[in-house]
Amino acid sequence: MNPVLPAAAAILALAAPVPAPPSNAAGTAATARPTITVPSGPVAVGQRVTVTLRGWPAGPAHLTVCGNDARRGALDCANEHATTVQVAAGTAVAPIVLDAPPVACPCVLRAGQLTGVAQVTAALPLSGVTAAPAPAPATAPRLHLDELGVAGRSPLRTWFGLPETLTVRVALRNAGPADVVEPPFTLLFGRPGRAQTIVAAPPLGTIGAGQTRTYEIPVPVDVAVLGKHELHGRVDVPEQPVAFVVETSRHPWGLLGAAAVLVAAPLVLRPSPSRRRGRHRTAAGTG
Repeated sequence: MNPVLPAAAAILALAAPVPAPPSNAAGTAATARPTITVPSGPVAVGQRVTVTLRGWPAGPAHLTVCGNDARRGALDCANEHATTVQVAAGTAVAPIVLDAPPVACPCVLRAGQLTGVAQVTAALPLSGVTAAPAPAPATAPRLHLDELGVAGRSPLRTWFGLPETLTVRVALRNAGPADVVEPPFTLLFGRPGRAQTIVAAPPLGTIGAGQTRTYEIPVPVDVAVLGKHELHGRVDVPEQPVAFVVETSRHPWGLLGAAAVLVAAPLVLRPSPSRRRGRHRTAAGTG
């Protein structure tokens, strides 16, 4: 893991599933809106199919099978069987196994980035789902990120690239009328656009209506982490996931300085060679 700068930028993204836009063959991967394509025709639970993602930002995309048209977000999806696809240059093709969602159809395949930048669904005519229909809709919970900070950073360890443990402080406020119970919380770490290393995220428990809870998350930092990295966090609540990104950097300049001192010290401290005194003879004149 990587030390997180105190002045790190936090991005709060509130995203809800949106219908998959029509594909744009003339657009490029960099400018096209994200799309997901599933096989046409009926499919069944347990079947392996190939899906195609186009126009996506580079990085991991998570694919899940959802019932209830994913109206409640992660609550309607088979999250424990999600498939992670690494998207490069805006396009990815991946085989996935269609798992049964926790609620009845209509079913969709949901694709999204951890940060919530892209969130797309595609209709999935899935048979073999035996789960009960989703309960009647209630007021969607609303979580807000009130605080994001870092404590415990040691300048000495950072400058010399030593392992350390930081504490990431996250405060979540429930602005809705209903309790939020055990929302899924994920943390990923890696280089910009390639955050794939899972960081142990604590259980969030129950955040009561109107309550603010603060969590302190230990983040181990090892000696292999150098340069710019990002810590991605996401709390999956129905309809409005809360996501944040913390930009990080680690440059052990102290090691370079110490190496320079070790190289220069022998040159500076080397004694100057003493000058050899010449011997002079005086020739005596003859009379």
